[in-house]
Amino acid sequence: MHKPKILIADDDQNVRTAFRTRLRQSGYRVVESANGLDVLSQYLSEYVDAVILDHDMPVGDGRTIARMIRRESDAPIIFISGFDVDKFKPLMKELPDVYFFSKPIDFEELGQLLKNITGEPVEEAGVSGDTEGRGGREY
Repeated sequence: MHKPKILIADDDQNVRTAFRTRLRQSGYRVVESANGLDVLSQYLSEYVDAVILDHDMPVGDGRTIARMIRRESDAPIIFISGFDVDKFKPLMKELPDVYFFSKPIDFEELGQLLKNITGEPVEEAGVSGDTEGRGGREY
């Protein structure tokens, strides 16, 4: 069974709950972190297929956390932020597989991106989507 695991990192419990609900309904497994330190601890303790990362969190900003994650793995990182995309463009050029969504989130577009980068969640063993040709983009 291929059920990609997504790490949601946001200090707002309501945001994490909304993402968790939507992602689980779409067939993803979900783990959560509430601050930058927890993101790294969670990320290093178990494999995830992608990280949804808020920029402004206690104990570590999103850009610093993204750089630390990238040292350990090539898992796609999806920033969710109320900040303008221009603040993230240098990071998106610096690190591979970094994406950006402005708040409020279009869950349809986010879902399509997750399918493209992690594969379609499926119930049959050995079936997964193609993840070749990934690159950072703004949504």
